[in-house]
Amino acid sequence: MSSSPLAETAHASAPELDLESKPDNAPSDKVPDPAKDKKPQQVAYQFPEGGSKAWLVVLGCWCTSFASFGYVNSFGVFETYYLQAFLSDYSPSTIAWVGSIQAFAQFSATLISGPVTDRYGAMIIIWPCSFLLVVAMMLTSLCTQFYQFILCQGILFGVCSGLIFAPALSVVGHYFFKKRAMAMAFASTGSPIGGIIYPIIMTNLLQNPNVGFAWGQRICGFVSLFLLAIAAVTIRPTSLRRKGNFILLEAFSTPAYSLQVAALFMVVLGIWTPYFYLAEYGLAHGMAPSLASYLFALINAGSFVGRVLGGTFAQHLGQFNVITLACYSTAILLFCWLKITSSAGLIALSILFGATSGIIIALMMSTVAHTADHPSKIGTYVGMSTFVVGFAGLAGTPITGALINTYHGYTEGIIFSASVIMAGAVIITCARYMFAKDKLVA
Repeated sequence: MSSSPLAETAHASAPELDLESKPDNAPSDKVPDPAKDKKPQQVAYQFPEGGSKAWLVVLGCWCTSFASFGYVNSFGVFETYYLQAFLSDYSPSTIAWVGSIQAFAQFSATLISGPVTDRYGAMIIIWPCSFLLVVAMMLTSLCTQFYQFILCQGILFGVCSGLIFAPALSVVGHYFFKKRAMAMAFASTGSPIGGIIYPIIMTNLLQNPNVGFAWGQRICGFVSLFLLAIAAVTIRPTSLRRKGNFILLEAFSTPAYSLQVAALFMVVLGIWTPYFYLAEYGLAHGMAPSLASYLFALINAGSFVGRVLGGTFAQHLGQFNVITLACYSTAILLFCWLKITSSAGLIALSILFGATSGIIIALMMSTVAHTADHPSKIGTYVGMSTFVVGFAGLAGTPITGALINTYHGYTEGIIFSASVIMAGAVIITCARYMFAKDKLVA
């Protein structure tokens, strides 16, 4: 895969990083003494690009993706149940705040976990926060009031989710450069698998009078505990560290980075709408409740395929090219949603939308990481971008829900979601051009 001069510079060296220690597999050349050499230090870093240790890190990141984003992606099945059981007096847009706060907390927590990972290592965050994430799931099983769901499922789980996933993903970036898009995409496939498994578990157990919500939620918690235990064993960070500013605001002076953040903000503002409202839309158009509840699993099944294909295609076509095409395709699919009312059409939409949105989610952190001029900055670059994007996750679905309630239909909400994603596609096209103006594959 061809890369830009910026990316090639990242692969070769980085100026004045003031590293605490040399990373694993790094050359043994001594760092120049600044007292003797007034030129900026050039610290080389060799990426392993594979090996059992590197791929075990990908496995560990896959497990954190399953337990964090996989559960967040399952909120649609919880919202549908809450409307029927605990929170029947609340509107869909009000209950959507639980999922929105969860997504916002997940994204915004990376503003802390990213820089901490770059400075002190990933495991200082992953180990304790993995335990707290399971605690949050167990506490959710005891909830019956709206504010309780906000605190446990929304805030506590969301924060812990963001605190474990960003460090794990950053470590993957330390092991791969040429294969980074593929490795990160494969690691992110845990999210759609979790988005399939958790809804299936809850859908079946909610219908079982001998189990119900509380024990269904606890069983999901035990699944997460098992996966996060694997992650705690398999994720082994390099010794790569950085000093300097905690937050690297100078990153926003790089057009390829700042335009990406703006584009992803617009995309995330609309991308969660089907995850939250597609089942309700299906029910409103005559779909059987048992079938509508599986639309979330179908979206995540499509997302799994999209992530695998997206990571593979990115190796040959360029990750910026692939994510840009996926953004346009996702917006077009949502515009098509306006005319789809049949059960067969909604099933097809679920799979196709899952595939295109899965490509976006799989590659968004990889393209952000590629704009960092040294791997020791990846965690901070990812953390800052996801913090900004988190505000879109917070506002997007409540805005859509308010449009649905105000106009007593889904048309305006769908148009809003499709339009903001199309705007994001245009902006990321500009980011791709700024990243590699003279490259066809980027």
